Amino acid sequence: MAGALKISLALSGGAARGAFHLGVIAAFERNNVEIAAVSGTSIGAVIAAGVGSGVSAFDMIRIFQSKAFRKVFQFNYFRKGLLRINEKAAILKEIAPIPRLEQMPIPTFVTCVDLPSGEIVRFSDGETIKLAIASAALIPIFRPIVYESYTLIDGGFMDNLPVEPLLKLPYTVVSVNLFPVHVKSKGKNFSSIERAIYLSILASSKRQIEQSDLCISDPALNDFGLFTFGQLQACFELGYAKGSESILTFMAQQSIIKSF
Repeated sequence: MAGALKISLALSGGAARGAFHLGVIAAFERNNVEIAAVSGTSIGAVIAAGVGSGVSAFDMIRIFQSKAFRKVFQFNYFRKGLLRINEKAAILKEIAPIPRLEQMPIPTFVTCVDLPSGEIVRFSDGETIKLAIASAALIPIFRPIVYESYTLIDGGFMDNLPVEPLLKLPYTVVSVNLFPVHVKSKGKNFSSIERAIYLSILASSKRQIEQSDLCISDPALNDFGLFTFGQLQACFELGYAKGSESILTFMAQQSIIKSF
């Protein structure tokens, strides 16, 4: 992409708020911003798999809004988790058509936590869909995912904004945080479990924000529930507006700096 701003993109967890990620990415697609590497946790990992596979943001939001996508989540009869994700659902291959991370045309990183060891595990090779699902395995809602020698759960428990894999790459680091900092949780859709998740990830995100050249978020994200899918379009539009504003301002600032 000639003349494009090349970035490394870090995508946080945040469940249904992932539509904001897609809006931001759509803004990048419309403003000559090239994603040269991508890293994700939880829903950010699912979207990162799509970005790495070359699927557009507009195609992904269409998939997320479909009935087929909602059928991916199945009742698990309380066996190690209330819900499970059907890894073999055909719709997941539309989000991530490239079966292995190392086959992606750009570096793609998925962050998980190994439950027995309590360690962060970052994957840049391996089974795309299985690892993306593992990164989104928010216990106790979803069951852990066994992969090779690991028992994997949601990476957001220890690193919800996975900037670290991108720091050694030669690109501008842009992160998108679905949990706005310094915002009190008084939104009408904010449940006790959502508040607990918010508190558990807040401290770990502050350092990653500081490591980013640009962090995109919006206080209005607090008005969107984590587990409600009725507001995906509105969340997408918020991401598009904020993403456009943020990246255009950033590029203008960089042009001024280079002129001196």
